[in-house]
Amino acid sequence: MLGITQSDLDLILSISETGSADSNLGFFSKPYRIDYKSKQLIVKKYLPVSDSGFVSGIIENHDMYIQALRNMGIKVPDTIITTHTLNGKTEIIIIQEAFRKSELLRNLVETSLVSELLELCRFIFDEAMKYLKNREKSIKIGFHPTLRNYALHDGSLYYFDTFPPMLMGQRELNKIILRMSPFRPFFIKFIPLNWINLVSDEYYCFDKMFKGIAGSCCRLRPECADAILRFGIDYINNSPCPQAEKAKITAMLQSPPDLPVQWTFFRRLSSNVGKPNIRKL
Repeated sequence: MLGITQSDLDLILSISETGSADSNLGFFSKPYRIDYKSKQLIVKKYLPVSDSGFVSGIIENHDMYIQALRNMGIKVPDTIITTHTLNGKTEIIIIQEAFRKSELLRNLVETSLVSELLELCRFIFDEAMKYLKNREKSIKIGFHPTLRNYALHDGSLYYFDTFPPMLMGQRELNKIILRMSPFRPFFIKFIPLNWINLVSDEYYCFDKMFKGIAGSCCRLRPECADAILRFGIDYINNSPCPQAEKAKITAMLQSPPDLPVQWTFFRRLSSNVGKPNIRKL
């Protein structure tokens, strides 16, 4: 367990400010990896806001969201969410014990042998299936099982991207996405709320969730795209999905799925270029 006192937090934040970002893949926050008390920690700092009630709601939802994920069978590492005052505003801080870079699923998919690749795809497809089968149907909850949100540790996947927490409906989450974006003034002025659906649909609609995972795998390994798509179709058709869902996903995987233009737009804003869509002949 991570036991972090206020004095620990002050020192951790001080250390993180002297380092560089560990990854450029985050949208809301660039994570910092620091050495602290014989451990490596990941520190994520989010946009400071002046509404303390809003922050309290985020923190409460975050802790309940992690428990809801664990109830679905999704493993989440020990995670602390806390706050820090910065220039009169409240900054949300998330701290986790770091996984080795060699354990990050995105890195594994990108560098694995072909013989290992499809087993990694199975791991991440299984995570999406847990959401479909095990979530409590009476509650509204989103989930984003994409490669960059996972590490493979001791033979199990761990989901470590817990912000924004998604124990809420899609419209409510869209508002938080707009409010907590580092580009908030631009978004509020130019981006209609329902436009965010084209991104957040992937968090709530299983077919788009599965398509998004398959597309990520294909973009990382374009030379294996056909094998990944065949494997995805076989996986879904042997799953307990309703027949209509199987048919819809099978149709989606007839060619490598593209990132929507909205995703690529957000990526460019955050200097997170990622891998390009596969050109279709």
